[in-house]
Amino acid sequence: MSQEKVNARKEYKKNRKQILAKEKRQKQASKAIAYLCGLVIVVGLGFSVYKKAAPEKPQDNSTFYNLIQTDRYGFLDPVISE
Repeated sequence: MSQEKVNARKEYKKNRKQILAKEKRQKQASKAIAYLCGLVIVVGLGFSVYKKAAPEKPQDNSTFYNLIQTDRYGFLDPVISE
C-alpha cells in the first residue's frame, strides 16, 4: 500500500466512532424526510378526494338579505335618500 492509503486508513480508524455516528444521523434524517414527504402526499391525495366526494353546501344568503331589508338608517348604504 502507498503511504497515502496507510495514512487515510489510520485516520479512519482514529475517527471511526465519529464517522459512524455522523453516517447514522444522516440515514435517520433521510428516513424522516422520506416519511414526511410520503405523509404529505397521502394527506394531499386524501384531501383532494374528500373535496371532490363531499357535496357542497348551498350558500346561505338569508342573513345578508335580512340586513338589506332592515337597513332603514343607511348603515349599509351611507347615502340616505329622502
